[in-house]
Amino acid sequence: MSSDESVVSNIIFWTGLHRVEIIRFAQPVDEDYWVKKLVPDRCMETYTCFDWVEDPKGLKLNHLYVNWKERGAVDFSTWLGIGLPDDLIPPVKKAVLWYGEPGEGLYFSIDMAATLHKRAYGVMPSTAWVRTQPLKAKKRIDVGEGADQGTVELMNGLWVPERFVVVGIPD
Repeated sequence: MSSDESVVSNIIFWTGLHRVEIIRFAQPVDEDYWVKKLVPDRCMETYTCFDWVEDPKGLKLNHLYVNWKERGAVDFSTWLGIGLPDDLIPPVKKAVLWYGEPGEGLYFSIDMAATLHKRAYGVMPSTAWVRTQPLKAKKRIDVGEGADQGTVELMNGLWVPERFVVVGIPD
């Protein structure tokens, strides 16, 4: 990383995409450095980068966008007060958003998210939300193991991005 590289935005979109924008004048941004620094190992399969150069008045402002499908702790409180209908407002402020890779089962994704929730917040979650429940999905799912064991209730949430699960404790 060069000292003239700066992170100018760090956003998780409502689609579950996490995007960080880095800029640098006159030279390209060091992509390898930022991917290693920003993208969690559990998200490496989903990351993409793109760059472009903005050249206002010969300044050559280089932009690098690093994107990945989120699998981590998320603060949903930032969604409040932006004019969403009630059914699109998450009933939880701090939770884990987990992207379910093709081939990963729902229960596996919930279990992984619950384990990460315990690591991030110190407690096991009580609820898991998905956009649409599979027809024969269990309503209560055992998660974790040993001392970090619990049960989550499976709920629908129109606010949950497609192919994601969210685990947390409702407010």
